[in-house]
Amino acid sequence: MRLSLCMIVKDEAFFIEDSLAAAAPYVDEIVVVDTGSRDGTRDIAARYADKVLDFVWIDDFSAARNTGLAAATGDWILVLDADERIAPEDYPKLREAMVSTDFDGYYLTQRNYSDDELQLDWIGVTVSDEWSKGWTGFTENPILRLFRRDDTIAYEGSIHEIVDGTVAAVARGKLDIPLHHYVDANPDRSRLDRASRYLVLMDRALSEQEDGRLFGIAGSTALYAAQDYTKAARYLRRAAELGYEPFRSLEGAAEAAYRGGNFGEAQDIYRRLYDDGLRTPSLCLNLANLAVRSGDKPRATMLLKECLSVGGMGPKTDETIRKNIEFLDS
Repeated sequence: MRLSLCMIVKDEAFFIEDSLAAAAPYVDEIVVVDTGSRDGTRDIAARYADKVLDFVWIDDFSAARNTGLAAATGDWILVLDADERIAPEDYPKLREAMVSTDFDGYYLTQRNYSDDELQLDWIGVTVSDEWSKGWTGFTENPILRLFRRDDTIAYEGSIHEIVDGTVAAVARGKLDIPLHHYVDANPDRSRLDRASRYLVLMDRALSEQEDGRLFGIAGSTALYAAQDYTKAARYLRRAAELGYEPFRSLEGAAEAAYRGGNFGEAQDIYRRLYDDGLRTPSLCLNLANLAVRSGDKPRATMLLKECLSVGGMGPKTDETIRKNIEFLDS
């Protein structure tokens, strides 16, 4: 079976040559849709791609993605962004999955590298390897990026587009394959600039139709990238109200309130989640810090110990936590 790689790009000269050169030996066709590059991205793509298509940008990521899907000729489609990589040893696993008749699409695990140990669900790198590229950790999320080429399978949503809704739930599988994502690697493209542009589009999309998943994504973007903590808390609370990963969304809302200095709101949400049985390292750490602020040292010590027992925050932060436990116990 033939595999087509589809990618949309704009001003990705920093990434795209390495990305396409790494993927080219393992796919049968490369289709690149350029949405208005001015930095030589299109010329670089032309050296590797079978098709380079021009797309006039209309603030719609799905429309751009679907232009690439329509031009692909493979039996299956793999979608990558320019700042993503799949390890060579994992491409045979993709090929094996394509043979199955049980599934029409597969989730990969997008591994988003960063050094932010305090980020919700951050996982520290225990053994540095070529894929961590010096980053100390990552967060993970499932993303459906391998699927059959079929006229009924297409991207939906103007931003943070997905194909999930056009693949039957029973026909979606999961592969134990990391999708290495280096979103912050380009020093000339700040996280704040990217976040600001995305939030404009997400605000527009959410004004037209409320969507719990988009509220969650917009809230996380406002929290970790734009550092707009008021908007982050509001969006993440709304995501929870709409049923999108309610525990995680509410914890994100609490973290946004905490980072924004709204300690009363943060404590109310954290305590509610804690009483409901939720235990995450960041929840325990921030509740401990709030206990210190209120002068409850025994509770703070207990929570810091619980933070370490449920996984900790990462090497640097964990060392600080241990020192704080010693200080509070002294």
